[in-house]
Amino acid sequence: MLVETGEQPTLSGSERRDIERIVEVAHEICGYEFAVYLGFLDNGRESAVAVHAGLHRPESAVLVAIDAAARSMDIVTGERVRRTLTDRACEFALLTLRSSLQADQWVAGIRDCVMLLAEQARAPRTLHLDEPA
Repeated sequence: MLVETGEQPTLSGSERRDIERIVEVAHEICGYEFAVYLGFLDNGRESAVAVHAGLHRPESAVLVAIDAAARSMDIVTGERVRRTLTDRACEFALLTLRSSLQADQWVAGIRDCVMLLAEQARAPRTLHLDEPA
């Protein structure tokens, strides 16, 4: 899900579709819902947490919130997601996003951030002795 508000960077229709597709692929990878919020975060993390709480199933959702005007960004994870997605992985994803946004590569930055989070949130594969390798 992509949520845009306010006077944030204007995305073209194809950029919006690309981000929506990125979010769908991330869900397919790990099973968690992803949302990207582009808008004002007046109270920083508190605002991001409030947006996350308004998602369909916040306990199993990941929100990437970006406030371009304030040059701030945050990742908010639900309770179930925190079992497999570490704070360190979120910090690394934010660094990846920040470097792309500084180069005005919005879609690429969001893609790299969300894909990194999805890969890290994926539950480890369980191998059984009776399964072929």
